[in-house]
Formats: sequence, structure tokens, C-alpha cells
Amino acid sequence: MAMAGVPIATPSTLTAWCCLVIGALAPDIDGGGAIARPSTFLPRVVPDWINRLLDKIGLRLARIIQAIFGHRGGLHWPLWAGLMIWSGWHYQMDWLLWGGVGYGLHLAGDIITVAGIPALGPLTGRKISLLPMRVGGRLEAVISFVLWVFVLGYLALAGADQAGPLMSQAHAVIERVQYLLSIQ
Repeated sequence: MAMAGVPIATPSTLTAWCCLVIGALAPDIDGGGAIARPSTFLPRVVPDWINRLLDKIGLRLARIIQAIFGHRGGLHWPLWAGLMIWSGWHYQMDWLLWGGVGYGLHLAGDIITVAGIPALGPLTGRKISLLPMRVGGRLEAVISFVLWVFVLGYLALAGADQAGPLMSQAHAVIERVQYLLSIQ
């Protein structure tokens, strides 16, 4: 797929898409966000007791990580995204590559907020901010709108090229999960 003559790489499997999303959520585990509460994105077919257990584990882990790194501390070093992308590319691990891309996209979003990120970590903990955007402010709304238009436009252009194989994989995963949940 290319936009304006420039080739754009996208995940080619459902696993790669999931890793992109998980990678994008991962840096905020230090704040107890959605990544620390898996029930917020798990399908409704997962029993409530499993969701509660996973949430309990995730929130405990989030507290431990926050105690060690603080919010927007060590987990917000671009070094991690770079290592994931390089390792995924070098060792041909698609899932790690796309997890790193998601991680980097998260950091790109955080560096344009007033709070910034420690972009030169571990060399220094000084946080760098590129724009005066406040989370929940007007500038964020404008940037989000533009990005959503880009993403939806891209998906519309990609159309059947990507939708068919991804939907087949998604249905296969759902069928496996339903089968596993039916065995008791």
C-alpha cells in the first residue's frame, strides 16, 4: 500500500495488529491504565472471574512498576521502542517489531504533551515536550481528528486487500477461544 507514492508498512496478520495495540498501551502500565485492566479490552466471552483475576494481577503489577519507575519514567524511554523494533527486524519477529512500533507511537503522542517524556533516558531523567498540548484539550482533539481521518482513509484505501485475510484470522481466533471456553 502507498499513499502519495510513499509505501506504508502495516501489520499483515491479526497477531501483528494485536501486538501493535498492546505495544501502544504498554508504556502506561506504570499508571494503571487500560493495559493494567485487561477486562477493558477482552471480549465478553471471557468469564467474569477471569476478567477480575486478570485485572487484580494487572493493577498489582502496575503499582509495583510505578513504585520502581514512577509515571512517565523509565517505561517512557524511547530506547525500549528502538530495541523492540531493531530486535524484531533483526531476528525477523514480526510480533516484536509491531509491538515496538506501537510503543513508539505511544511515546510520540506523549512527547507532544505538556508533561513530555524522558526522551534521553537513561542518560537523563529530564522530560522533553515538543508541543504545549494538554491531555483532553482542544489541540489534542484536533490532532486526534486528523489522525483518525488519516487512519480511516488509509483503511478505506487498503480495503479488500487487508480486510479479507484479517477477518478470516479474527474469526479463527474467536472460534478457538469459544472452543477452549466450552471445554470444562
